[in-house]
Amino acid sequence: MPDSSLCDRKSLIAIMDSLDVGIIFVDENNDIIFINKSAEKIRQMKSEERVGTSILDCHGGMMNNKVLEVMDNFKKDHNSTRHKLIKTQGKYFDNIYNVVKDEQSEFLGVVLLSQDVTEKKLLEEKLQKYNEELEQKVKERTEEIENAYNKLQIAQQQLIQSEKMAAIGQFVAGLAHEINNPLDGIQNCLQAILSDIHNIEQTKNYAELSLEGLYKIEMLVRKLLSYARTYTLEKSEVDINFILKDILSLTSLKLKNKNISIQEEFSPDLPTIYGDHHYVEQIFVNLILNASDAMPQGGQLTVKTYLDKEGFVTIKVIDTGQGIPREYLNKIFDPFFTTKQKSNGTGLGLYLTYSFVAQHQGKVLVKSKEGKGTEFTVLLPTNSVEEKKIELKHVLL
Repeated sequence: MPDSSLCDRKSLIAIMDSLDVGIIFVDENNDIIFINKSAEKIRQMKSEERVGTSILDCHGGMMNNKVLEVMDNFKKDHNSTRHKLIKTQGKYFDNIYNVVKDEQSEFLGVVLLSQDVTEKKLLEEKLQKYNEELEQKVKERTEEIENAYNKLQIAQQQLIQSEKMAAIGQFVAGLAHEINNPLDGIQNCLQAILSDIHNIEQTKNYAELSLEGLYKIEMLVRKLLSYARTYTLEKSEVDINFILKDILSLTSLKLKNKNISIQEEFSPDLPTIYGDHHYVEQIFVNLILNASDAMPQGGQLTVKTYLDKEGFVTIKVIDTGQGIPREYLNKIFDPFFTTKQKSNGTGLGLYLTYSFVAQHQGKVLVKSKEGKGTEFTVLLPTNSVEEKKIELKHVLL
């Protein structure tokens, strides 16, 4: 009958030889007791030549001191450790040293487990290289984006400056045009007076026309002062319904003569706002007169008031006039822009309207369709929402 302990030993050796992990057992004297097949391959050594020899003989140079240091540490604290060795020919091995103790916890030796991790290490190095390349590319792209952004900012500033200069040019051109028209009329009247100064009736007519031209210039200058002025609002409780009724009463005859009917839809419980009575009044004078000018053939003017869900006092001025062309919607609040005939508008009314609404922390919304009419909506905050931001929206029906 075969020795069972011998069979067990052979089975154990066969099992360890089948593993792809190198196994070397070293006793307390640093002598090699066992080497499996994988360790022979990894260490390029033969079991029959190394078993019984010192582990230090397997290494050379500075590695001797490292191995001896590791073995001495095991004998002192009996703790396992791990460190990596780089073998020649570019091979990488993961080495683990496990302490072996008997039943009385006496130190018997160390098992050195070695595994070829060359493929893993090369993949890690490759991944590290890719990461470094990616970081470099990201850095380069980031620098490119930052440079492009800086150039864009410079171009944007140049564009803004160009637009400012263009706006100034447009402003000056519009101003010159608005002043030159009545000045030309005054000059012609004065020349006519001088050509026949003894004709009293004619002189009187030309003088009246000259005064009318001067009045137009005076009104333009006043509007320019309003345009340039930083407003100091004298705020108090303002009744919007009262202001609108007053304006409609004053303009009713003019509207009637133009065959424009008026429809009032005023909320009876509309709260007051806290604002400047004069400027609030001017907002709706401008909008109502603007609506009147948009209906030269007559139509209907509707003025509504109510309190919206956000707490804004809402005023709608709706006409059934000519409407505003789509391409003009974004320009109607610009200074000196007008769709009226040259003799009928300065192009400052809606700009001032927008400015006055903005001064009251309000909003202006516009809906328009050519041939159907225009709806201006002004939202003015009550005291509870006075600090809400200004917003301007252009919306097509």
